[in-house]
Amino acid sequence: MRVPRSILIVIAAASVLRTPELKLGPTYVFATYVFAAEGAKGGRSGVQGAPPERVRSQSLNVSDNLYLAIGAGGNSLVMGADSGTVLVDAKRAGSGKALADIGSAVSDQPVATVILTTIDDDHVGGLEDLPAVKQIVAHSNAPTLLRRKPAFQGAGARMLPTQTFADRLSLLEGRDRIELYYFGPAHTSADIVVVFPEKRIAYVGDLFPDKRVPVIDLSNGGSGVAFPGTLAKAVAALKDIPRIIPGHAVSPTGSPLGRWITLADFQEYADFTRDFLTAVQEAHKAGKTAEQAAASLSLPERYKNYGMENALATVRTIYQELARP
Repeated sequence: MRVPRSILIVIAAASVLRTPELKLGPTYVFATYVFAAEGAKGGRSGVQGAPPERVRSQSLNVSDNLYLAIGAGGNSLVMGADSGTVLVDAKRAGSGKALADIGSAVSDQPVATVILTTIDDDHVGGLEDLPAVKQIVAHSNAPTLLRRKPAFQGAGARMLPTQTFADRLSLLEGRDRIELYYFGPAHTSADIVVVFPEKRIAYVGDLFPDKRVPVIDLSNGGSGVAFPGTLAKAVAALKDIPRIIPGHAVSPTGSPLGRWITLADFQEYADFTRDFLTAVQEAHKAGKTAEQAAASLSLPERYKNYGMENALATVRTIYQELARP
């Protein structure tokens, strides 16, 4: 029996330590899970005695079946559907069980489908805790990139995508219909957008991680030169979708994103990547080094609150691309 959506009850296994924080309001309710991540046990993260990480979930609409899960890596979505629970991204290793428990709180169906919006460890690691998943969906470039990771070799090959697509793919029907899109290289060559048309929500993953300079993974097909054009295509395709879920942006306590991230925010981020690229191209043309370019970037005032911690690394990556024949 599905738990009523007006109040979320957490049912967790002994391996998941949790401190429910239920907050009731006119449009939301969320519960917090605290789970023992691999780092707390001295596992793959290599951090002995690290504190447990939190996975916090909140309904995106109290009358619907779609939940946002924050923490332990990139943002994830959990949707209870008649055909089985759907996850969008699986966070870091050690977090899959917490995601499955969120799913069990909103649906009597097990996790049946995982959609991967990128190939980064903090979006795919939790797959190891979901051995019964039958369908893993990703872009057609993803399997090759994932096979490079030790976790996806040998017995880990079971976590490789079972269904891929090149440009567009539809899943499910009715109010739970999902549309998947690929618009081109950006952070990697396998970043996709997940749209819930009937819910008017889109998850854009690392195409829009947060309001900061993006990380470009050149070794996995990413491109700082192509990034703005890819985002422009995505913004145009999402013109009827008012609510955008970014890949990493977190929220103040009590709300998943503080306020809804809108298509206007996504458009601004697309503009930011375009203006950033233009500034770097001009510095390159002027003969500046990457270090000089990063130190002298001049961007419009409206980006004053954008995080610039990745600026030098991204400038260096774009310089590598511009140096290609």
